[in-house]
Amino acid sequence: MHKLNVRQICFWLAAALPVSRLIVYPATLSFRAGNDLLWPALWNLIAEGTVLLLLLLLARRTRRTFFGLLRERAGEAAARMTALLLALFFALAAVLPLLEQRGFVLQILYENVPSFLSFAPLFALLLFAGAQSLRALGRTMDIALPIFALCFMILLLLALPDADFSALLPVFGRGMGEQARTALFSLPWYMGAPCMLCFVGNFEYKEGCAKKVLLAYAIGAAATLSFLAVFYAVFADISFLQHNALAQISKYATALTPLGRIDLLFVIGLTLVLVISVCVPVRLCVHCLGEAFGGPRALHAAIVSILLLGVTVLLNPAFREAQTFLSERMWPVFALFGYGLPLLAALFLREKKAHRSHGIEGKTPRKDLSAADRTRAPSPETGRTLRAENRH
Repeated sequence: MHKLNVRQICFWLAAALPVSRLIVYPATLSFRAGNDLLWPALWNLIAEGTVLLLLLLLARRTRRTFFGLLRERAGEAAARMTALLLALFFALAAVLPLLEQRGFVLQILYENVPSFLSFAPLFALLLFAGAQSLRALGRTMDIALPIFALCFMILLLLALPDADFSALLPVFGRGMGEQARTALFSLPWYMGAPCMLCFVGNFEYKEGCAKKVLLAYAIGAAATLSFLAVFYAVFADISFLQHNALAQISKYATALTPLGRIDLLFVIGLTLVLVISVCVPVRLCVHCLGEAFGGPRALHAAIVSILLLGVTVLLNPAFREAQTFLSERMWPVFALFGYGLPLLAALFLREKKAHRSHGIEGKTPRKDLSAADRTRAPSPETGRTLRAENRH
């Protein structure tokens, strides 16, 4: 069995997913929403959490994967076509995180900006991650959570003395229309629902699973909102200039003056979590290609890694244009696959009762014995007699 553990999904939602929103996203929100940046983020988090809840209800009622349910309801051709479209979507969704991490690594972790070749080994890691099972990817989440919890808390504590939360006032200064537009343009950073759609059927649903997963998501959402609040409280009107927010938020800490920028140690720790987070859409892209065409997983992983390497090299000098295009032009695509498809799957895909192999809470029902089996099966009286004979 190569299924994910529920614990690993919880760790992904609480650590790897939030950290992917802490590089360029805070500055982008500040540019479009100003001191109201928390509200568009909150709306997106609530919408994503609602779709996750519906997908958990779907997982509660079936052991089949999304593609298995689709084959049963719409046929093999529809399932393969949907898998191909989802693979293209996950490849598109991986472009912005890769471009963000490229700028982050080359600008923050090197004293002098090196060539792109310094970032290229990441794609070899993506190739390796894409060729592994989902369970192997899930094991990295066991590493991600403790690193994220320690480094994230220390960075926030270093930044708090310089934070002035009155900068977040007055509320709704930009108007509801601008906030709604900001929420739509932020959709490329909200990939939890389509990833969970592919996880349906690939983890064992047990009693209380939904509560654990939603609690983990709430912790990740609280971490995201806390970071955004402290970030704007530190930088206020110049926050939209602070790209690579993860490394910028604590740079004014007074404790760093005699010791140097020790906060970079914790930034490097979170960089490891960033690498784990970008592996998720790449691995799911490989998974969808396997559902669409079959064939060896390593071949699909190589194709995806080479494709993403080429796109990253092509867009290397044009990050701002790529970000604008993906967020302002392609947001309907992210809305369709990020919310529309998971929502439709959760509401309309249900496994038929005849095919269910477990109860509502994931408990395996006892199989009924045939007439011959009942004849061969020992009665309680026979069992007691045999045990008494064995004792003698």
